Amino acid sequence: MKAIENVFQGTGGQVDLLNTLYGGSSQTTMNVEREDERLIIKLSAPGVSANAFNVLIEGSKLVLYTLLVSTSARKDEEGNSQRLAVPMFLRVLDIPSFVDVDHIEAVHEHGQVMVMLPFKDEEQLHRRIDIKDLF
Repeated sequence: MKAIENVFQGTGGQVDLLNTLYGGSSQTTMNVEREDERLIIKLSAPGVSANAFNVLIEGSKLVLYTLLVSTSARKDEEGNSQRLAVPMFLRVLDIPSFVDVDHIEAVHEHGQVMVMLPFKDEEQLHRRIDIKDLF
């Protein structure tokens, strides 16, 4: 009997998660705007909380993604709830060479996550390399 209960509980959790994915959530939209001193990437997904959004810098890549985390009411042997994280949105973008990577910021405002990519100063874009005489 225990095996049958586990099958029904697992199936019920999957059905609930699939309902949320395919019927109960909205698609994440991404827009890019250019201002005088920066680029702004705006992410919006109505009904998705701010903590579901993630922004990572991996080398010269900007990784943007959202996760839908489902926590089961059922507990395992240690008393921990079972969690399942499903990616809802994923974009990997090249960070342009004219962006100041050290000052990239992200804020949540009015239901949107905005990632600000400030431009480098003109001095940072161009510099002369002196040639040293080794002998």
